[in-house]
Amino acid sequence: MSIIEVKDLTIKFGGVTAVDNVSFALNQGEVFGIIGPNGSGKTTLFNLLSGIYKPTCGEILLDGENIQGLRPDLVFRKGISRTFQNGRLFWNLSVLENVMMGLKDVREAPIFGGLFSSRKNKEKNAGVIQKALDIMRIFEDLLISQADKFAKDLPYADRRRLEICRAIAAEPRVILLDEPSAGMDSMETIKLMNDLLKVKNALPQLTVIVVEHDMAFIKGLVDKVMVLNYGKNIAFGTFDEVASNQQVIDAYLGQEGENA
Repeated sequence: MSIIEVKDLTIKFGGVTAVDNVSFALNQGEVFGIIGPNGSGKTTLFNLLSGIYKPTCGEILLDGENIQGLRPDLVFRKGISRTFQNGRLFWNLSVLENVMMGLKDVREAPIFGGLFSSRKNKEKNAGVIQKALDIMRIFEDLLISQADKFAKDLPYADRRRLEICRAIAAEPRVILLDEPSAGMDSMETIKLMNDLLKVKNALPQLTVIVVEHDMAFIKGLVDKVMVLNYGKNIAFGTFDEVASNQQVIDAYLGQEGENA
């Protein structure tokens, strides 16, 4: 059984169909790229998968359970976590505290639990800190060495890594990465791609769906690619297969012509 299956997913805003009968299925541990010209429906699709938007029609099955239409918090609890293109960190918390906020033990702790310094609570707190550090260690010492810094004081690329770590901390079955390399230069993008390959190796059971504009980034990371244009799925397959698809070439060249 697929870990996530999307069937004929559609959303309309007035007379505009932003996502138009999109279908795909992914197995556990696959890395899936979604590409397409600006305005093709990529982020709208993410908003549907994460519960921010409710589809006009279609289904989203997570491990066989229909989750379409659920609130974002319920989708999150079911096992879909995400990052955002513009970054949404707790700016005045430390790097370590940001990752800890993603952990179930912290999210579900009683509000008064921290008021008591019992041995049991101290042991639990130590365990939570260790879990957070273990997740940060996926990126070697890049975040570990800055664990006490405020999130707002991190370099831009490390902010993106931190958001990924916080999403991983929730122990999702599927993680959605919305343009993780946005705003990075070419060297930072290559570094992040290699870091995400480390995530893939460290968490082989995690299914990753990534929206990205950088084609070298996508080619080096994903197992499968889907191409959207005007909300429609116009190609699906390996990167090399979709890159040679004439519809894909026309979609990208057409946009370049319009921009020119």
